[in-house]
Amino acid sequence: MAARLPRFPVLLFVFLAVHIAAAHGDPAPLPTTYDGSMCPESSSCGNVSIRYPFYLSSTTRNITDYNTSYSCGYTDLEIFCQDEGPTGTPVIFLGGDKYTILNIDYDSKTIILADSDVLLGGSCPAVRHGVSFNKMWLHNTSSNDNLTFYFNCYSTRGHDEVPPPDLVTYEIGCNLKSPYADGASFVFTPDDHDKAKEHALDQDGRCKEVVSVPVRSEVLMARNQSVLVTGGYAEVLWYGFELEWNRATTDQCDLCEQGGGKCAYSQKREFTGCLCSNAKVGHPDCRPRTIYSVRIKSVPSAQPSITTLV
Repeated sequence: MAARLPRFPVLLFVFLAVHIAAAHGDPAPLPTTYDGSMCPESSSCGNVSIRYPFYLSSTTRNITDYNTSYSCGYTDLEIFCQDEGPTGTPVIFLGGDKYTILNIDYDSKTIILADSDVLLGGSCPAVRHGVSFNKMWLHNTSSNDNLTFYFNCYSTRGHDEVPPPDLVTYEIGCNLKSPYADGASFVFTPDDHDKAKEHALDQDGRCKEVVSVPVRSEVLMARNQSVLVTGGYAEVLWYGFELEWNRATTDQCDLCEQGGGKCAYSQKREFTGCLCSNAKVGHPDCRPRTIYSVRIKSVPSAQPSITTLV
């Protein structure tokens, strides 16, 4: 009877392989199969259709034996659906700030976003931050211009200085809320920004805060300066700004997508595997593999000669 090898060395090898990979910082390997429900052809949040390479935050899965999760889609394109269903609001986080998704165009690979705080800020919102994001997948488009805000300038507390008369055209006339209600605040389009530089609004602490944000050019061009300063800038911000996303930026993911799969990524933006429609993980893609068999013709063995001794 053939001796049976103990299972312990095999289990030890698997354990060491997993933990050595983790110690060297390699991406956590996926199992051979995955939960197919994490990769739906399409889902929705509110009136926005969500498809790969975007994904809902609720569809991520954990990798066994690793303290990490993976997604069916590009890491930075994670969408959170607030109040799920037809009344839900899809949001995405860029640089730690929350943006509401107004539209996703999968043909042009563009997405329109609006600052969630601005949308809730009434008709005279204060813009608290610029827009920053990792550029591995997302990029600005040529469809954007900038609005630049100078908040709380020429503060009335302890200063007798007043804004120069030629800046009145750019002064926000609606009632900004604290902390920007103490001094004068201004908004400039790209064509008028030289006026702000002329008066050195961004120097010597003349203004408490300067914020520049992207807006859609076509929306901005439809408003004149007099409309902007009376609260019209809010409408421009409500229409959002446009970003575009790339196709896969790694050779492995590109190969996966070309072969009909969807790329799985870790929270660290590492490619972890190719997810196929049959709930299996492809290597390196989802194309069926052709197995060639080689048939070896058997050769009859020579008959041994037998010698009989008498």
